[in-house]
Amino acid sequence: MRIHETVEYAYDLSEVRDPQTRLLSGWSFTVFRLRPIEQVVSTGTASTRALAVRKAKKAISRLDNNQNPTAA
Repeated sequence: MRIHETVEYAYDLSEVRDPQTRLLSGWSFTVFRLRPIEQVVSTGTASTRALAVRKAKKAISRLDNNQNPTAA
């Protein structure tokens, strides 16, 4: 499912299943930059859905801060 976090970034969450048992073994996330064209900018895995959401939001925050640094 795609979640639009900001105007510039969104992330997808998906379940990771063990290929032998088909049991849930974790979660993966993919972060996309939406403009000017959609492109994958970060991926990762986590043991729980909540942790995957936190990691995706942290990646978006880091990307957003790198792109728009505040003037000191």
